[in-house]
Amino acid sequence: MLIIILTSLFLISCDIEFWKDKAPVIAEVEDSRLSINVLKESYSQDSFISKEEWTKRIEFWINSEVMYREALKRGLQKDPVVKKLLKDAEKKILVDRLRLSIEDSAEIVTDKEIQDYYENNKDLFSIDSMEYIPFSTVQNQIRNIILAKKRLAKEKRWLSEIKNNYSIEVYPQYLDSL
Repeated sequence: MLIIILTSLFLISCDIEFWKDKAPVIAEVEDSRLSINVLKESYSQDSFISKEEWTKRIEFWINSEVMYREALKRGLQKDPVVKKLLKDAEKKILVDRLRLSIEDSAEIVTDKEIQDYYENNKDLFSIDSMEYIPFSTVQNQIRNIILAKKRLAKEKRWLSEIKNNYSIEVYPQYLDSL
């Protein structure tokens, strides 16, 4: 009797978990499902999207799924060129995600830094020998330049520390053959 009760409780709890996260499915291709939540996640909440546009996006998802499945059916994932492309794409995605995690801490650019950059690099903002683009016009661009430089410097510092954890060899003698 206890086994039946425990089994029933287990099945009910599984069923509750299954339905709790279950969003309505708006399209299916074989065993792939596009839920309304996934469809909505990929688009900005702020903008209005017409029913016609949603229909186009669903059709795009269906077409992509069908083409993906057809590519798998034809064995394209086994092609050496495709394998290299997939490996390269995976590496790029992982490196980009790592960079985002390194940059996570907010960098602050002060107004003084922006003003100093403008003054020290006025030649970049010259219209002619006597006139310069106004500071207020380029202030946000300068902020972005400084921020990018700070992020790059942070990444370089981090890389110089982390490189010590890896065995790295460079063979300059082969440069001549390039």
